[in-house]
Amino acid sequence: MNSFMPADESFNGDMEFADLMSDPDAQLLIAQIMDWTQDPNWPDTTRILEILHQHEQILIPYIRDVLKNQDPEWKEWILTYLVAYFPDEYLAKLQEELKLVMNTDMYDKDYKNIP
Repeated sequence: MNSFMPADESFNGDMEFADLMSDPDAQLLIAQIMDWTQDPNWPDTTRILEILHQHEQILIPYIRDVLKNQDPEWKEWILTYLVAYFPDEYLAKLQEELKLVMNTDMYDKDYKNIP
């Protein structure tokens, strides 16, 4: 699978194969592109989000890692562009981490509606 990976976060949407991947096959790809979500200004952010949203059920461990991270901007980006669109069943799996985020200095009134 690494041979399909772009050299950097600027892959110009050239990952159509990702649309056909099952969750187990997508696991490695997601592990690699989650790092690219640290900055929403990177090229192809929209395409990265599309790929991630297709595999929300396997994002939970990666989202947990981000929410435990010390980077408040990354947390905000993940909450705003990924977690905010999760179905309730996935939000429930992140409940502990979301409570911790809400009790930190980065807490913003915009997040108060996340269970």
